Amino acid sequence: MEEESVFSMLNDDIVLAIFAKLEDDPRHWACVASVCTRFSSLIRHFCWKTKCSQTLPSLLSDSPATSASLLKLAVCCPGLRHAGVAVDRDAAKNPKTCRKPHLACGNWDLRREQGCKLLARQFRDDCLYLCDWPGCVHPHQERKYMLFRGVFKDFKTTRVWRSLDGEKRRKIPVECAFCTSRHTWDLHSAFCLRRGFRYQIDGEPVVRAYVCENGHVSGAWTDVPLFS
Repeated sequence: MEEESVFSMLNDDIVLAIFAKLEDDPRHWACVASVCTRFSSLIRHFCWKTKCSQTLPSLLSDSPATSASLLKLAVCCPGLRHAGVAVDRDAAKNPKTCRKPHLACGNWDLRREQGCKLLARQFRDDCLYLCDWPGCVHPHQERKYMLFRGVFKDFKTTRVWRSLDGEKRRKIPVECAFCTSRHTWDLHSAFCLRRGFRYQIDGEPVVRAYVCENGHVSGAWTDVPLFS
């Protein structure tokens, strides 16, 4: 096609300058990456990495896979199922409410200050970067959930990791929304969250959070029941 021949004559610097105009909505990059192998390589190795270096410089590594996960963390809401709220039977009844990760509302930055508010005192030295409050708000079964996402820096060196792995805590079948991990750990039951986060009057946890082996965190702040 004529358009393809025009792009094939452009060098990578010019193509990347064009792609940079699309960075306000990461879905544009996803569409472009599906066009051809060349575009996919440029998006993965340059665009994603450049964007992450601007917004999350302390978490960036040389791996394209890491850049892809970080960008997804920055801009995507995990959805109710990956945040541990909606189990499979709920998803079957109401797939719209339990939808998969989607473009997050609000600011796309991840900040350590938010992570410090979540962790118990003995884990405050661990670097957990979380999105700003309240994240994406999802109504589900007479309640509103404020979904959040984040990531631990150097997760395998953190006290949280030693607490989870040292006690060989059982993983649960909540998939990570940001990588291929099929199971996660429940940070609430592992006593990694602040003690003040207890339960609502109907037994619902105030905060739930799950972390995968790569340090990606998904969770939800629980509002009081709408009928109370």
